[in-house]
Amino acid sequence: MAGKKAAGKVMKYIIPIHFREDGYLTELIQQKFSTSLMSNCKWVKLIAALVGNWCEIKQCLVKPIWDEENPTRQLLIAKHTTYGFDYYASAIESMVLGNPRGWYAYKEIEWLDFPRLVILDEGAPPIVQDLVASKTIIDKAGQYTIELTQDNLRLYAYLK
Repeated sequence: MAGKKAAGKVMKYIIPIHFREDGYLTELIQQKFSTSLMSNCKWVKLIAALVGNWCEIKQCLVKPIWDEENPTRQLLIAKHTTYGFDYYASAIESMVLGNPRGWYAYKEIEWLDFPRLVILDEGAPPIVQDLVASKTIIDKAGQYTIELTQDNLRLYAYLK
């Protein structure tokens, strides 16, 4: 963070969240988490596995590290999602619904959540997502830290 002296005090500028600069993200990660569980390579393998099984994944929610709210963002996983166009070696583009739009570095993602009950349209009955199938897809992609409950499957990128 940049500082400025005013009346003998150092004032800190807090970078607005929408800038999401690399230095700010690194500092935030160091402050909030004790362990990082994911590398960019693991993210690419995971996303490739999810995209390769897109018809099994009904919904995947995303929790950015800088967001204090429960996840309201959704990771878009579709049949035509491709490496080099939608996801890259260190980031994803336009795959996360909600603000800010655009690029998300993998290190910005605290966890992914696969809910058992998915409501795709308001007023429509919920669809049941097969969490065991989702876990199998993830397990085949590599070793990830996951938590499976009756209501959801959560994949952690960091531990507090």
